[in-house]
Amino acid sequence: MIRNSKNFILPLAIALALPVQAQELDEATRIELLEQQLEQQRAMIEQQQQALEAMQSELSRLKEARAEPVLTVPPGEVYGNEADVWVTGVVVEGDEEPDWRPGLEIAGFVNLDMIYDFDRVAPVWKSTLVPSTIPTTPGEFGGDGEFIFSIKQSQMAFKSYMETPLGDLMGWIEFDLFGTQADAGNTAFNLRHAYFELGNWGAGQTWTTFMDISTWPNVWDWWGPSGMVLNRNPMLRYTLPLDDRGSHFAVALEQQNGSFNAGIFAELDQELVMSLAAKSEVPDLIARWRMERDWGHLQVAGVARHLAFETLGSVDNRPRGTDFGWGFNVTGIVNVFGRDQIKYGLTFGEGIASFMNDGGGSNIVPELKGGVTREVALESIGYMLYYDHWWDDQWSSSIGISQNDNKLTNLQLTDQADKITYASTNLFYRPTDQLLVGIEALYGKLEQANGASGSDFRLQFTTRYSFDHRFSAN
Repeated sequence: MIRNSKNFILPLAIALALPVQAQELDEATRIELLEQQLEQQRAMIEQQQQALEAMQSELSRLKEARAEPVLTVPPGEVYGNEADVWVTGVVVEGDEEPDWRPGLEIAGFVNLDMIYDFDRVAPVWKSTLVPSTIPTTPGEFGGDGEFIFSIKQSQMAFKSYMETPLGDLMGWIEFDLFGTQADAGNTAFNLRHAYFELGNWGAGQTWTTFMDISTWPNVWDWWGPSGMVLNRNPMLRYTLPLDDRGSHFAVALEQQNGSFNAGIFAELDQELVMSLAAKSEVPDLIARWRMERDWGHLQVAGVARHLAFETLGSVDNRPRGTDFGWGFNVTGIVNVFGRDQIKYGLTFGEGIASFMNDGGGSNIVPELKGGVTREVALESIGYMLYYDHWWDDQWSSSIGISQNDNKLTNLQLTDQADKITYASTNLFYRPTDQLLVGIEALYGKLEQANGASGSDFRLQFTTRYSFDHRFSAN
């Protein structure tokens, strides 16, 4: 019995052991197979990663090859507030291979100004502060205190660009609703820019080469500092880049924005004075040099102009006369810390009143010297000094002063503008890149040759929505 039991138990143990060995063999095989599969998956993932990186690199290369033209900061025309929807500058080629896709950009902003004027100014300019329009006689434009709503600052611009065998081609048209000249005081179409650039050449109407729009402070009043050069002229301009930072030299021929003041002769013979007119016999010649550095920039511009006037409808158009006008404009920005900047400008010369933002005078005026009446270019000097401060990425302020001073002659009327002062400070908040809201305090003063003066203080609440949409051919 015992022997029979042993004979039974041994085969049973062997039988029971075989599945265990088979199971161990199967698990070892499975582990090996899984490790092989895992290694294969790792290899496939590495191959896919390499392929993905290659595709990403090729995509980046294609995007760069099809990049839109890039604008450098100078020729010195940088977006400011009154300034433009866009930065204007020298177009730089995006790639060696020309991209023939045309592009179109539509940009602008909707702006509302709510102004309380504690005093009064000339009604046609009440939506902005133009110190030369401040009355020196109390009550001339009504009693003190007026609330004004204005959307005139709202702007729209269209820009087109493409590459050509002759260089990058870019052009834009921009307008706002601040009526001027015959439309002064109205909410009306006001052409600001109609300009194009091909390589280093530019033609059309834009900011004069004599000015530096990048020094426009963070002022939200439409008119802005009186003592800075601010003017848009039709022109033909060539810009020579000096480095890759934006330093450059530019020279231009520009339409002369001349003006003539008859002085006391306006009271002696009003009919004659109505026939007197400025005459542009040759264009203004303007050159500027700009140096860009990490600390900021320095720009020096000069203008030479032939000033003339004549009498319409008279024999030989007499009286008539000419004089030489000249001027220099030294401007710059000093980076202080963070985004803070000091912006400054000093302008001086003869016959340059029409270049000033609020010159308050004429380019050519009569003068009595040695018993002889002659026409002379009016001497002017203007300056601007502002500090732009950023409290953080959303809150900002600007504070500063600007002044224009004319050296009047002995034959000019005593109510002519002698000194014009503009000062402002503000606090603005940008909740997003597209929205802006803030308040600005503005002060202006007009001083005349006869000693009379007038001042104006106002508070301006501004809110603005900006937009920018780009369309490119596929």
